[in-house]
Amino acid sequence: MVHTGYNPALVGLSIVIAVFASYAALDLGARVRKPDIGPRWAWGAGAAVAMGGGIWAMHFVGMIAFEMGMPAVYDLGLTLLSLLIAVGVTAAAFAWVAVRGTGMRALLVAGPLMGVGVAAMHYTGMAAMRVPGNLAFDPAIVAVSVAIAVTAATAALWLTFRRNRPWQKLAAACVMGLAVAGMHYTGMAAATFTAEEAGAHAAHATALGANQQTIALSVAGVTFVILFLAMMAGSLDQRRVQRRLHVSEARFRSAVLAVDGVMWTADVSGDFVEEQPGWEQITGQAFAEYRGGGWASAIHPEDLPETVRAWTDAVRSGGSFAIEHRIRAPDGFFRHYAVRAIPVHDVDGTIREWVGVHADVTARHQYETALCEARDAAEGANRAKSAFLANMSHELRTPLSAVIGYAEMLEEDAEDAGEDALVGDLGKIKSNAQHLLGLINDVLDLSKVEAEKMDVYAEDVVVEAFTRDAAGTVEALIAKKGNRFALDLAPDLGEMRTDAVKLRQCLFNLLGNAAKFTEGGTVTLRVRRERRQGGDRLTFAVIDTGIGMTREQVAGLFERFKQADETTTRRFGGTGLGLALTKALARLMGGDVTVTSAEGVGTTFTLALPAILPDPQQESTFPSPPLTDAEPHGDGHVVLIIDDEASQRDLMVRYLTRQGFAARAVADGRSGIDLARKLRPMAILLDVMMPEMDGWAVLATLKADEITQDIPVVMVSFVADPALGASLGAAGSIPKPVDWPRLRGVLDRIGTDAGDVLVVDDDADMRRRLRSTLVRHGFAVREAGDGAEALARVREARPGLVLLDLTMPVMDGFTFLRELRAMPACAEVPVVVLSARDVSAEERRRLAGADSVLRKGDASLQDVAAAVERLHPATVEQVSSTAR
Repeated sequence: MVHTGYNPALVGLSIVIAVFASYAALDLGARVRKPDIGPRWAWGAGAAVAMGGGIWAMHFVGMIAFEMGMPAVYDLGLTLLSLLIAVGVTAAAFAWVAVRGTGMRALLVAGPLMGVGVAAMHYTGMAAMRVPGNLAFDPAIVAVSVAIAVTAATAALWLTFRRNRPWQKLAAACVMGLAVAGMHYTGMAAATFTAEEAGAHAAHATALGANQQTIALSVAGVTFVILFLAMMAGSLDQRRVQRRLHVSEARFRSAVLAVDGVMWTADVSGDFVEEQPGWEQITGQAFAEYRGGGWASAIHPEDLPETVRAWTDAVRSGGSFAIEHRIRAPDGFFRHYAVRAIPVHDVDGTIREWVGVHADVTARHQYETALCEARDAAEGANRAKSAFLANMSHELRTPLSAVIGYAEMLEEDAEDAGEDALVGDLGKIKSNAQHLLGLINDVLDLSKVEAEKMDVYAEDVVVEAFTRDAAGTVEALIAKKGNRFALDLAPDLGEMRTDAVKLRQCLFNLLGNAAKFTEGGTVTLRVRRERRQGGDRLTFAVIDTGIGMTREQVAGLFERFKQADETTTRRFGGTGLGLALTKALARLMGGDVTVTSAEGVGTTFTLALPAILPDPQQESTFPSPPLTDAEPHGDGHVVLIIDDEASQRDLMVRYLTRQGFAARAVADGRSGIDLARKLRPMAILLDVMMPEMDGWAVLATLKADEITQDIPVVMVSFVADPALGASLGAAGSIPKPVDWPRLRGVLDRIGTDAGDVLVVDDDADMRRRLRSTLVRHGFAVREAGDGAEALARVREARPGLVLLDLTMPVMDGFTFLRELRAMPACAEVPVVVLSARDVSAEERRRLAGADSVLRKGDASLQDVAAAVERLHPATVEQVSSTAR
């Protein structure tokens, strides 16, 4: 066995080559991650040459540094093969990583591949040695060298593709170079040389030959030149990248300035670790103040918790950060900023830093605040206006009710005096006043909706019967212009729970609108029930073949006081309130109204409502006038009128009164049934088209009751059906307009000693008109201008009935009613409330002690007189006596 050794200078040179090659490989290999395919393969090839060539050069110089007592030469072919193996396996490893990525699974394939290749290069190079002796290897040490090669190669790739600062890269190159050198000299230690002849020279017996020194230096020099060129290429590329980064940063800063903002950067944890000129500009903070998390001290205290929470969540999740907050400016005032920050990722997906922008939105925020304040002010003013109008019902309806009342009185006087010419003129005055009252009611209804003072009363409605009832009411109106009316009802409409009065008003408005703008065409009412998961919906579609509308006309259709255009207003009339009120009522009931139209083709209005009214405020409609125990019983000569139309009731009462009958009138079927049981009148005049309970249902109920089944019932209606009436037990049917001679009967007029009525109203003119009407009906009347004065009148003498206003000075009607019921012997005095006030649900409960509630304007003077006649004790007693 030959004793061997190493030349220290060449060993040191080999280690330097290994470190230098490792640094060049790390620098070039990192560029394989670039997204550009061409440069990525170029940098991979350069890294393979630097790594493979450097390892081979280190190996070759290390082989030359090896000294033994026998001459050695190298086979040129095997030596070049070892070089190709080093470069080839390194290139293969870089290519694998370039294709598969830099994950751990890819590195566990590429690292062993490179390690085995390096070991193969090493032992191929040793096989190239030609010595006059034998060469043998220790298998255990060979295995250790291969393991070192695999570990070193895997570590080299991992270091290559992770983010490194320059000093980290230099440290990694030293570690990698020493590992590669360690692998080489471990492999050399595995070799044993045996001389063929005895007497061989001892190790280091001779100096290194000049040719060996020259070869070593030549290889080292060429290697250093190659590695230097590789590092220069990397440096030039780095400068190119830096220039691009500078251009990109300048472009980014310009973009930030264009949006009136400042840019800042933070580290991975979200802290400021470098100076931020933009932040200093908007806050005036010094670097020491905002460094780390000190920036939070400039945020408004109210905005700080949400800002910190959102920033912490963004840093934790790696998502974007966006928020608005206030920042204290250098002048001490707070300004509003819109903030957005995004993370900057490395190729491996890890966050490197955060880049954010603060944009000053103070002006926008001030504008939005001013806009919101203006909107709130406008809405407040609109609500105040609506509340004002809603509360003006008394003042608006009172003068109109006076006009209507005087017209009625003068019309009666003219009839009595035979002044037929005056009767017609007075009728026009009353008709126009009633029309104006209707317009005012529409305006007030809209205002009540806007002021949230409109109540909704839910009741169960059989949809098909309700629709037929409503359609029958307007069928004559539709036919006036030669139109045909069609009713399209689905078979499964069922029931719905909604405000029947408001639903009927909506349908009347839509059908009346269709009739107005259609001539010689067809108006169709189509009703469908839509089954839905959240609750069924009923749709009422009114389809006409009228003049239609353009898109521009449809756009403003539901605005109040606005029609399609001035031409239609002049031609067809109207105020433009009907559709606006319909939409408001529909929304109040939880639905809406939509429209589609084509000019010259026709229009379709669709009213969509939930089958069950959402959150109804009340479950019952306006209470009917209560009946007292003082109502008469027996077969008296009294005619009971059941009709929901006030004018029709007024006409019937007036005519029957002139003919000598005692007429009683109610506005709905349920009240009529109750009153019929108590009065047992000689006859009942019954309308068909009524809310809640139509005339056919009332007739069936009357005939099924033992108390009322023998009372003759005469159907008086536009849709009176003699055959149907007879089948249900009606004594006859009279179509409207009424044929008055058929209603004649026998009953003495009420005597003049009917008793006194106390009229309590602050409006002297109203008291005078009520006095005139009541005196005409045979009542004695006393007056009071407020509640306190009325109490004094009651103490003087108990009245037979009190006719009470609600809105009065000194003491209002509510207080008077409470005080009256507390007085001895006054708990049973009938009280009829007559007021222009819109009575709320709460106020109805306060009026529980009243016997009837009438509204000025809606109730005529004859309605008031009828209510007094119905409730006054003297009248009741007279009727009872007549019955006996």
